[in-house]
Amino acid sequence: MKRLFVGLLFPLLLLLGCAQLQPDLPKPAVSISGFKMLPSNGIVPHFEIDLRVVNTGRLPLEIDGVVYTVELAGNRILTGVAKDLPVIDAYSEGNVTVSGTPDLFGSLGFFQEMVRQRRDAVTYKVDVAIDVGTFYPTIRTTKSGTFSLSDALKKPSK
Repeated sequence: MKRLFVGLLFPLLLLLGCAQLQPDLPKPAVSISGFKMLPSNGIVPHFEIDLRVVNTGRLPLEIDGVVYTVELAGNRILTGVAKDLPVIDAYSEGNVTVSGTPDLFGSLGFFQEMVRQRRDAVTYKVDVAIDVGTFYPTIRTTKSGTFSLSDALKKPSK
């Protein structure tokens, strides 16, 4: 019985000791500073998501990866990942831009609905999860709103 108790106590103490080695690091702040549909040459649009990351700690923040999803009018249109992102220096902020092209068949129903209902205003929701390594939990943020479909499809003037 004593051997079983010691056998269970040792891993527990080891686990608690390792937990104490992780510093109490401040959580970085992440916000979505931009979400836009870019002009494209084909039928499938291209999206760009701008993230603002504020490193409130004294150590550089290395972003291991980003996972994001985009919904338009309640339809999941885009799911993507990004890696090889910039390091955010200590006590500073940086911008991270991720982009992607949706699956043609996944978004076809959305565009058919837009044409059928002739709506110009489109609701969107962007969910972002940023992995900043083992010392931090995954940072999650969401932005939702409405944009004009006709404005998004306009080509920028030169």
